[in-house]
Amino acid sequence: MKKIGLICLIFALLLTFTPASTTVHADEANTYYAKILSSSTYFYSSPNDYDDARLFIIPSSYFVLLLDNANEEFYYAKYADLYGYVKKNDVTPMDGTPSSPYANSTFRNFSPNGLSIYSRPQSGAEILGSLQFLQTDIPLYGEIVGEELFEDSTNTWFYCSTTQNGQTINGYAFSYYCDIIVRPTENTEYFPEITGELVFSNTLSGGGGLSDTAKAIIILAVSLPCLIVLYLLLSPSKRKTSKSAEKVKTVKRGKDYYEFNEDDLT
Repeated sequence: MKKIGLICLIFALLLTFTPASTTVHADEANTYYAKILSSSTYFYSSPNDYDDARLFIIPSSYFVLLLDNANEEFYYAKYADLYGYVKKNDVTPMDGTPSSPYANSTFRNFSPNGLSIYSRPQSGAEILGSLQFLQTDIPLYGEIVGEELFEDSTNTWFYCSTTQNGQTINGYAFSYYCDIIVRPTENTEYFPEITGELVFSNTLSGGGGLSDTAKAIIILAVSLPCLIVLYLLLSPSKRKTSKSAEKVKTVKRGKDYYEFNEDDLT
């Protein structure tokens, strides 16, 4: 049993002195800006290429920030204040940081009754909120083709953002009722293209290292029980030894007896 406790303690000490090079910290690894060179690059809500996952078309010539590999086909990415996914084949990773990576587009709503914001670009979708009459400077992330609400109108919807009751609402506004549209000019920023494999901030090194927090938890989880085992193995034996010694010192082996003279019997 003593050997088991000592082995546990040694294992905990080895974890304590594991080299820090097995961990890749977020501030030591990379994210990458990727340029949109196509006029049909979608920003997705999930890493799947189906219609309901497509949120909007990202304005051409601008950038997305690549954060991680989602799967073999998609990157996890950031565009403006939105987080989602882009197809790897639709973007071009570049070695540089653009000064204006995201398009700055806005519009106004001129519908007198307000303009509903839908969860999908179609009339039967859930209504998430609404835009007020003549509300201006509404952030416009991108456009997408959806349902034409009435004949000879349009099938273009704006993926936009507004705030109601202290909460941010992102969804689709029917563009027929939108004007004063501020569209971005072409972004001419360009950097050397990255052709090799991208290594992201949460990618572990070849050693499969753990973060410092995870390592500390493991150390505590392993070392504390081992120390308790050692204490139980060593301390009771000492107490028993000391108590036994005390008993030996206090116990008297002899007994009292009375000597008498044989002459007293006569």
